Amino acid sequence: MGALAEGSGVSQPAITKHLIVLDRARLVAIRREGRNTHCRARPEGIAPLADWLGEMSRFWDARLDALEDLLKRMDQ
Repeated sequence: MGALAEGSGVSQPAITKHLIVLDRARLVAIRREGRNTHCRARPEGIAPLADWLGEMSRFWDARLDALEDLLKRMDQ
């Protein structure tokens, strides 16, 4: 984790806390090897958020289309 902290302006304890949260959220995988800690991104962990965003996008698209139709009818 020292490599992450190096030159970032963020302390190593702060990075450790953030990585723990990301690990719990399954967005990163942490592997300890002796005194070293290795981290890798887990892009599949973002799938639930991507699914939810897709649902919200469809929801709001339908609502905004209905609003546009209503406003057009009101202008006639």
